[in-house]
Amino acid sequence: MRNGQRLGSPPLVAVAGGGPAGAVAALVLARRGLRVVVLESRAAPERKVGECLPPTLTRLLRDLGLEDLLQRGDHLRSLGNRSVWGSSVPGERPFLAGTQGDGWHVDRLAFETGLAERARAAGVDWRWGSRLTRCAAEDGGWRLEIESSSGREVLRTDFVADATGRPAHLARRLGARRLRYDRLVGAAALLRSPAPAADTYTLVEAVPSGWWYSALLADGRLAVAFMTDGDLLDRRFLVPESGAASWWSALEETGETRARVERHGYGMAGPPRILPAETSRLDTIAGEGWLALGDAAAAYDPLSSNGIGSAMGSGFYAAQAIADTLAGHQEAQAAYLDLMQGAYGACLDLQRHHYAREKRWPEAPFWRRRQRAGYCLEPLGLEPLPS
Repeated sequence: MRNGQRLGSPPLVAVAGGGPAGAVAALVLARRGLRVVVLESRAAPERKVGECLPPTLTRLLRDLGLEDLLQRGDHLRSLGNRSVWGSSVPGERPFLAGTQGDGWHVDRLAFETGLAERARAAGVDWRWGSRLTRCAAEDGGWRLEIESSSGREVLRTDFVADATGRPAHLARRLGARRLRYDRLVGAAALLRSPAPAADTYTLVEAVPSGWWYSALLADGRLAVAFMTDGDLLDRRFLVPESGAASWWSALEETGETRARVERHGYGMAGPPRILPAETSRLDTIAGEGWLALGDAAAAYDPLSSNGIGSAMGSGFYAAQAIADTLAGHQEAQAAYLDLMQGAYGACLDLQRHHYAREKRWPEAPFWRRRQRAGYCLEPLGLEPLPS
């Protein structure tokens, strides 16, 4: 018997975090015959601004048997992207020009609920409202201390995985540090209209102080976010009494985005939220008996469209690496590291290319930072992210 493991029973893996990355990792691990517990500090999935899944994610969803999750009425097909970038003239890129079908505007609450249900159906011990407070190596495995509404508990596992998002709570406890390449944040809001738009294109519009994103959701709400650097954001955004007014004032800087909002009489469904959106990664994403996945391992500027798709992909490959490592294949973690490093490098290259295309405001601080030589090649520092 090892780490509380019954003789002859499969190893136990604890996944900290129940977002898309953690859910996919748990599902794949369970299907590979391992015992899995997911420790999610939230009491239930939360409503989020929403996200567009690119057509490139279709194959992974199909391989995981999850494609039907998108067929529910909570999600909306996206026909392509529209951008005002590098020119005042809007450009379009329809998804039908590709070979992988439509994209999707997903309701994150419904999507994450569906992922958790599939994981539980596969045998995962999914624990909402369970917070990992301590993790210590013990007898070749891990001793975890957990707090929940039921009280405190000690759990012994053979492997731990960090899927806690950008804060990377677990990995940082184990000595990893966060490297940040920029200061990007998003002031995100959900808007409602009595006569919602029918245009399902994702719209991205550059402005001197940053750029805007907007996308329609299945229930008719419009998700709209202003992206800029945290140190450039008007401090009034951070004050509840003035945050909404500052957001609407900033919207005046746009053309197409403002027209989209005003044309259909959209109003704010709630105050804007300031969310981290920087490009960042851990200085190490794996060690003896642990690894990080999803945004905990590497987080991307939303401009790259690599958010939820990258998180789910890394969840899949992390699960394979964990299962192979526990089966005695010590090279599995090195292969995972190589894969993640290659993906991150490719993302940074694409990000630099996209930002280099916008040359209208070379003296504006936001754009000057992104068009300097070496942008995204050297991290800004190791300062910790907020918990």
